[in-house]
Amino acid sequence: MDKPLRALSLGWGVQSWTLAAMAALGEIEPIDVAVHADTMHEASATYAHAEKWTPWLEEHGVKVITVFPKTSQVVMDINSTSVLIPAYTVDASGERGQSRRQCTNRWKIQPIRRYLRTLVPKHPRPGDIQLVMGISWDEALRMKTSDVQYVTHDYPLVDKRIRRKDCIQWLEQHDLDVPPKSSCVFCPYRNRLSWQDLKRNGGWDWDHALEVDSAIRNKRAKAAGLELFVHPFRKPLEEAISIPEDVGARQMMLGEDDPTCDSGFCFT
Repeated sequence: MDKPLRALSLGWGVQSWTLAAMAALGEIEPIDVAVHADTMHEASATYAHAEKWTPWLEEHGVKVITVFPKTSQVVMDINSTSVLIPAYTVDASGERGQSRRQCTNRWKIQPIRRYLRTLVPKHPRPGDIQLVMGISWDEALRMKTSDVQYVTHDYPLVDKRIRRKDCIQWLEQHDLDVPPKSSCVFCPYRNRLSWQDLKRNGGWDWDHALEVDSAIRNKRAKAAGLELFVHPFRKPLEEAISIPEDVGARQMMLGEDDPTCDSGFCFT
């Protein structure tokens, strides 16, 4: 290849949508393809935004491809103790922890790479793929170097010192919709307001979050004596979001960090 294949990781959140639109309008270097890794667990509003604006991108020369994981199950099977999301844990003595995050790799990174490998030589050389990432200047700490040589990461918003609020302003100035933050409806890294909004909006999104929270609860009870939760208060989701702020804060005071996701593939 004379030059790298330039692909955008399109999560359909504010930052990656801004980059896709900027590429469509010629404000950043063109991209060859925008790849959306559909976890099958995104919020309804995210899917609606993607459905509305995919034709616009393609009319402006940005090819959009949706890829899927080999399996979108949160719990691998009925007899498995493997839970893919970084659930919050607590044991019988009250000791707290968090399970390992496997969802980003399984549901986003691997599907995107599988697709991109079909577009380059069978034995790709270092730097054959340039993956454009929707991380803004105010989130620069989330930048990561690729862990495979044939992929390099590019961060145009960071290079231009464009913050998330600047992205929103740019979208509004160009009469483009501002999308909701993209994430799985049950993501343990949601903040308090996000959980409350999810319940307020109801529908499939809230029902699915409740379903997953319940499904993971006792998956490690026999093997490790742990209960698992999607909410950092380590209470069933319906109960957790009703706990007053000050009580919830005391429940979390065990030296643990605020829940944040440092993945370059989520929340963009």
